[in-house]
Amino acid sequence: MQRSKVILIGVLGFLSLAGVTRLFAAPVESDTKMRTVSGEIVSVDVKLGLLQLKSDAGRDAGRITEYKINQQETRVTDPSDKKFLVIKDLQVGQHVTAQLVDRSEERLIRKIVAEPMPGPVFQEATGELEAIDVQTGTLVIEQRPSPNEAGQSNLSYFVFDPRELVFMRAPDMEPVQGELKPGDLVKVEFAAKEGKRQARSITLLSAAPETRSTTTTTTTSTTVTR
Repeated sequence: MQRSKVILIGVLGFLSLAGVTRLFAAPVESDTKMRTVSGEIVSVDVKLGLLQLKSDAGRDAGRITEYKINQQETRVTDPSDKKFLVIKDLQVGQHVTAQLVDRSEERLIRKIVAEPMPGPVFQEATGELEAIDVQTGTLVIEQRPSPNEAGQSNLSYFVFDPRELVFMRAPDMEPVQGELKPGDLVKVEFAAKEGKRQARSITLLSAAPETRSTTTTTTTSTTVTR
């Protein structure tokens, strides 16, 4: 009889412990969701631990989403999963596939499979000039979606070497010297390098509207009769 009581108490204790385990495990399982996203890196900031990705699949194709990364929890590899990289190796314009923890309060990327960059691949971006600083070699334009595309406007940041930047004016496209003003419609040719967009040339497509003053000159003629 005593042995039966001991066995019964042991079984009840096991069931109680299992119930407590499920009670504490359930919130973790419901809160943690893993999913995979893929696309092109728009920007990466190692210090802030942020990565912007332009999705290339599903209903979110073309959308730019910001994710969290850090050097301790984010693992970066190549497609063969044999070469281990770090988040500092990621470059703007690089295509990646990322596995992340998707929670309501954060989007933390745990693993990134980064496809190799074949070399400087020049791309084009068109938008309205927001700011340009020749001293620091920085350029900002606002890219807007075309009328048949959905989405919001995005600010794109570029760096350039003032001594090497080629300035052209449409439609002749000959290199010229000129000044740019906020509001000008421009096209920037750039390549992703060292995590930044390096501008090689900038083409002025249209100038910002200016207020022109008109001066009217009245000429009076006098006829002398002799």
